[in-house]
Amino acid sequence: MKTILRLSWPALALLLTACASSSYIQNANNIAAWQQQSAQLQAIQQWQLSGKISIRSGQDVYIADLFWQQQSAELKLRLVAPFSQAVTQFSGNTENGYQVLTEQGETYHVDSPESATENAFGVSLPFSELKSWIKGLPDSHSSVWQARFNDDNRLQSFEQNGWQVSILKYKQVGAQALPAKLFLSRINHELTDNKVDIRIILRRWVL
Repeated sequence: MKTILRLSWPALALLLTACASSSYIQNANNIAAWQQQSAQLQAIQQWQLSGKISIRSGQDVYIADLFWQQQSAELKLRLVAPFSQAVTQFSGNTENGYQVLTEQGETYHVDSPESATENAFGVSLPFSELKSWIKGLPDSHSSVWQARFNDDNRLQSFEQNGWQVSILKYKQVGAQALPAKLFLSRINHELTDNKVDIRIILRRWVL
């Protein structure tokens, strides 16, 4: 007698996503070593980093110094344009929302860091996923495609949630190798000018 397993659509979608999220590790040069390394990266829940970020959306370009402090779920981010022409700051967490401080000293609240960047730059930047990408790790809640690893068994590129993520350089931070240069490109399957490229140079990590 055959047993038929019936799954609801939400359960099936969750199963398929989990399989797609984890199957990328088959591309690693050493699967066991990557599983150990990814567990170590996931365990990093607080950091301070500084560097530079450039955002190109269509014909518009925004360049700023980047200061990012993460303490578990609590995010504090500061972007300072050249010559301090503009400063964007926001802080908070997913549960309670985020507070944005404008350069005029005014504050307002948004539900996500993506909303904060949408208001500031006209582009929704994927900061929810970037909390993982910045460590050289895909977000654990979404499917991963086209994953490639470098000769050192570290992630070199992958696609996730409509973004192409390329990690061009790593640097040693204590006992852990962490990204020093990332390029993000929003995947656009339509023939439009709505292209978004983000370049992040990470000069200093503090764990």
